Amino acid sequence: MNRIMIFIDAEYAVQKMKEIRGKKRPVRRKDIKWKNLIRWITGRRTLVRCCYYSSEFSKDENPQTFNDQHEYFKNLKIEIPYFQVKLGRLVHVSGGWIQKGVDVKISLDMFSKAVGNQYDTAALVTGDSDFVEVIGEVREHYGKHVELYTFDNSIHEALMLAPDRHAIITSQIGDRFKFWEE
Repeated sequence: MNRIMIFIDAEYAVQKMKEIRGKKRPVRRKDIKWKNLIRWITGRRTLVRCCYYSSEFSKDENPQTFNDQHEYFKNLKIEIPYFQVKLGRLVHVSGGWIQKGVDVKISLDMFSKAVGNQYDTAALVTGDSDFVEVIGEVREHYGKHVELYTFDNSIHEALMLAPDRHAIITSQIGDRFKFWEE
């Protein structure tokens, strides 16, 4: 029981890393050392795959931002073994953008990979209580261990109680294991 798959809700993780670092020590997306976070979560287990879920910028709205994002994703794939980027879509709503399809992609992957016995432990980086059901399914029906990684305790109680293990990533842990540039 040493095979682990990591499922990262990237926008959640980026936003929370910015918050825990604070305004005095800001962190930008390009400062995040995903490889170190993945290594910390994996520990001595065998990493099967790390799936990074985000949303793709519109090529039509801003071609430069689109190209920068794809360059960022390409560099992550080159730098990190067993790393996969999975993209939802952005939808323009009331003067802003919201991502669509990301939670569904994470849930489908966690579930289908459990059914296919591709991992022993699922490590989920999110604060979204929509994942309570899929966590329960992969634990109870497929015997998989589920670990939840959040950046604070301000998550829904149902989400906190759903996994086998809940770890809180603090700024001290991030500094110690170099999750970001100093």
